[in-house]
Amino acid sequence: MKLTIHLITCCTLCVASAGWAQRINYTKEVDRLIRQCDSLVYDQPQESLELAQTAHNLAKDSENDSLIAVALNRVGSAHWSLGNPMEALEQLQVSLQISELNDFEEVMAKNLGNIGNVYSASGLDLDAIGYYRSELAIQKKLKDTFRLFAVNNNIGKAFLDLSYYDSANHYLMKAFEYLDPQFEHLHSIYFFNQAELNYKQGNLQKADSLVQLTMANAQEFNSKRGIIRANQLQAELDRSRGKYQSALGKAKKAFNMAMESGVKELIYITSKTLSRCYGAENQFEDAYEMELLHEQYLDSVQSVNTINELELLSYYQRLFQVRVLESKNKLNKQLADQRQLIIQGLVVALVIAAILIAIIVMVVRELGIRKRKLENLNKFKAKIFAIVSHDLKSPIQAVSSVIEMFNQKLISKEEIEPLLPEVKEKTSNLINLLNNLFLWAEGQMEGENLAKEDFSLHPVIEELESELKERLDGKQIELKYDSAFGFYLHSNPGIVRVLLRNLVVNAIKFSNPNSKVEINCVKGESTKVIEVIDDGVGMSKEKQEKLFTGGLESSDGTAGERGNGLGLALCHDFVKGLGGKIEVDSVKGEGSVFRIIFTDQND
Repeated sequence: MKLTIHLITCCTLCVASAGWAQRINYTKEVDRLIRQCDSLVYDQPQESLELAQTAHNLAKDSENDSLIAVALNRVGSAHWSLGNPMEALEQLQVSLQISELNDFEEVMAKNLGNIGNVYSASGLDLDAIGYYRSELAIQKKLKDTFRLFAVNNNIGKAFLDLSYYDSANHYLMKAFEYLDPQFEHLHSIYFFNQAELNYKQGNLQKADSLVQLTMANAQEFNSKRGIIRANQLQAELDRSRGKYQSALGKAKKAFNMAMESGVKELIYITSKTLSRCYGAENQFEDAYEMELLHEQYLDSVQSVNTINELELLSYYQRLFQVRVLESKNKLNKQLADQRQLIIQGLVVALVIAAILIAIIVMVVRELGIRKRKLENLNKFKAKIFAIVSHDLKSPIQAVSSVIEMFNQKLISKEEIEPLLPEVKEKTSNLINLLNNLFLWAEGQMEGENLAKEDFSLHPVIEELESELKERLDGKQIELKYDSAFGFYLHSNPGIVRVLLRNLVVNAIKFSNPNSKVEINCVKGESTKVIEVIDDGVGMSKEKQEKLFTGGLESSDGTAGERGNGLGLALCHDFVKGLGGKIEVDSVKGEGSVFRIIFTDQND
């Protein structure tokens, strides 16, 4: 029994070892074939394609996704080199999808670059640049020096074909940073792109030097593609310099080599150059024949242009899905379902997060606004209390001192009489300060709505003129308000009177003697405006900007009148409470215009 078990175990190990050895053999053989494909893809693309297809068959037998993806990539690359864009895209898209599913970053990057090559060869350079940049992002992470050189070189070539010369030069210089002797056999590609860039920019001498470098490198490493392109560009350079015979010889050589290679891209490029050179030599029949050949191969190479790009990508996506589902239907379905659930969950989470963030932002913004309002209100209150604590003391102390001196018989009745005008003025200022303060406090009460009614402005101003008669007469100032006749407002008459009183007192204070203050009333379509105009000292632009927001500051009047700065601040709050606004226009030395604008005044 023990012997039987031992024999079974040995047989099992032998079978497993044989399977492992077979997989190792598959990997080695596929790797060998892929290396051969890479070395032949530019100069012998047909042979490269045959080797790549053999490698693909072996990879399928091995059931190794990594080998399958690499082999398909080389099949697609060979088709690209042969000028078969449709076949190339089919293989590259399948390879890309397998790479993405298995997270084969290196193969994924190569596929992106090769798809870019297909689009570039088909004239879709902007699409090509998009794929190249996707590969570049991966190669920067992988730090593959050769691919970093190749991708930057490819992006530069695509921008060159689009005639974006600055961008082309930028990426070609980036490619130069990764030049390495290890892949010196491919340097001719870089030299050629630099030569073509200088040729298109008109730097013929520099272009000629770079073409010579291209030719030398291509001949050293027997690069047929490099030799063909170098001869083709040298022909264009000679034709530009008027060396038509030399140009024709090089163009013929390039064309004949391209025909031998069978690469459609090279045939349509060289046939165009040869057509131009025949034309320069007045051989118009040959030029016409080459032009027809160029158009024939141009249509063949750029057939991708006849298909909408989105339809093309959709087609290959469906093709890939059908082929993969044949062998991995269950796995793909599970992955698709899981992806869908994750996406739906992420979408729901993002929507909820966006709503929460919006709510939080709105709450924070509202709290910030309220905080700033409270801070401004507290500052305003603090300044008011500072003013009140100072301005209440002065007149009260003055009156108290006079009374105390009279009570102690330190001063006689006759001596008091000259002081009475000053006492009266201080008492009047005190009453005015208290009135303004009480009005402000009333307006700050929460829920307090200012009652509005229709009233005529003229009687209000007449009453105000009577009240301020002593001030007006003291400086020989005339108060004019003719436009107030027949002028009606829908507002709070008490607050309007306070507003006008503060503005007129302010105008009197800063007016020169023997001048005038005018109240001008203007009726608009839906607004009514009251202007208080004086010819006084005016103010600077800086002071105007701070007048209603810069704090409670006051200046002495033209006759030395003192103030506390509370009046204009109150005007600003009162007008705002009435739903209007207050403005000021002033020129220093020429006077000021204070303008109260009442909205919603339709009759």
